[in-house]
Amino acid sequence: MTNVVAVSAAAPDVDLDGKPKANRDGLPVHVVQVAVTYNGDASLLKVKVAGEAPKVSVGTPVTLVGLTGTQWAMTDRHGISWSAREIRPVSAPAAVGPPAGKN
Repeated sequence: MTNVVAVSAAAPDVDLDGKPKANRDGLPVHVVQVAVTYNGDASLLKVKVAGEAPKVSVGTPVTLVGLTGTQWAMTDRHGISWSAREIRPVSAPAAVGPPAGKN
């Protein structure tokens, strides 16, 4: 079973000069850090989203819609850049009505 939990609120992605980044379409880019657990292992990922900032808070279980990873390498450094179309809170369970004797 895979669990994904936000460990940061959305923040603007900035360049080395502190200027906010935008994608090719001019939409602002935001970053959310998430913890992903799977079969007892955990990883911390920085996931970027273009457009409106995701409305998630620390500790919120989230869904990563359209998650993609892009490999990159620069001299002796390398890694994976993660992006998603959307990061949204996992839907709360449906209400089940009033407790017995409270209708």
